[in-house]
Amino acid sequence: MSEVTAIITCMTDGERPFLMETLLSVSNQTIPCETIVVVVESNSWINEIAREFPSVQILRRPPGLLGSVRNSGVAASITEFVAFLDGDDIWLPTKIERQLNFLRHGRHDFVGVDHMLMTERGEVFAYALARNIPMPSSWMVRRNTMLRFPFDPHLAQWEDGAWWLATRDNVDKWRIPEPLIRYRVRGQSLSTKTPSKRRKLALAKLSTVPTLRPLMLSATWLLHCITRRDVYLPLKEWRLLERAAS
Repeated sequence: MSEVTAIITCMTDGERPFLMETLLSVSNQTIPCETIVVVVESNSWINEIAREFPSVQILRRPPGLLGSVRNSGVAASITEFVAFLDGDDIWLPTKIERQLNFLRHGRHDFVGVDHMLMTERGEVFAYALARNIPMPSSWMVRRNTMLRFPFDPHLAQWEDGAWWLATRDNVDKWRIPEPLIRYRVRGQSLSTKTPSKRRKLALAKLSTVPTLRPLMLSATWLLHCITRRDVYLPLKEWRLLERAAS
């Protein structure tokens, strides 16, 4: 049995066009992992996609906020480690291997990786910095740690940032500064109204200009290289959660 469970959140119909690619990115990992897809109990289309992935476990649950959804995935898993993934994002093939090797050889609880931004159609247009907090799709955490310190199930937004701040003295958090995630910037998602998402959408629109996309990739790659480190800079103020991961 694998040491890692991928917990994929897919609670809206908006992920439907992308979930197949997300599941393929999990099945293509160089180290296999268990997979749980958390969906709303009324979902009528998930079985059609899941037929292509017979080992995937479908967890149906009532509608709820994202922290509660992720907590239910953790509760259903039985592996030593869990890794979160949104239903429209993509892992690169060595993501799980790199994180698992890191956590196996130490006493650490958490490790994240860096990410790239891609358009709704899947075209990469920028490298993100993620200097303070990584997006949940990049997290790998010991399951026992998540059971001891679950997400706040009552927060409509920033449940990841609230967890990050609440566990600053209890969970050691490390970073692998390699872009091993592709984050899909799409117009209709749970974070669409946040300032960070609006900035990403504006950049995605600019990237459709043929001459700008290579310049954006080059400039953000240079920034990524200059600022890369194996730890995250401290978050001291709640307002920085808007959005330090961008």
